[in-house]
Amino acid sequence: MTLPAGRTLFLSPGFLFLPSGPTRLCTVIASGVAVTVFDRALSFGGVGHYSHPFRRRNDSTADYAAPALVGLIRMFQAAGSHPDDLETCLYGGADNPAASNFDPWRGLSNTRAGFDILARLGVHLSGSDIGGRFARKLVFHTGTGESMLAKVADPDGWDWYPPESSANFGTD
Repeated sequence: MTLPAGRTLFLSPGFLFLPSGPTRLCTVIASGVAVTVFDRALSFGGVGHYSHPFRRRNDSTADYAAPALVGLIRMFQAAGSHPDDLETCLYGGADNPAASNFDPWRGLSNTRAGFDILARLGVHLSGSDIGGRFARKLVFHTGTGESMLAKVADPDGWDWYPPESSANFGTD
């Protein structure tokens, strides 16, 4: 999918996206983890968002940490990136007992899996904002590597979702 410059894309959990041009990628993160990657040398970036730390037998989708992170880094390598040029940040892993699908270990397990997999891939972690009780809303600009993060009590708030003129990737 190619988006015109200046477009906004909403990324649902279980998806990776490395656009061909500058794009604002938005996602909402709770116990899952979003990983932003920016290549300083080539000035482009992308995002992966996974929900589960470990994959189930015969299921190798981006819903799980290893396929998501390995897939995202391979996309960068295929585009000419070198691991030393990548700035990678990890966001999410909230632990909210009030959530309807609360699992007391998912947030922590998701963040630990992310740290471990990135280390095994030889990718330097530039920053993180993990844990706590609040969900996060993230906007990442793929052309500059800049991100904006808001911690929110109600991630389903009406003010978040991109305008109708924006593209949605991975949403129903």
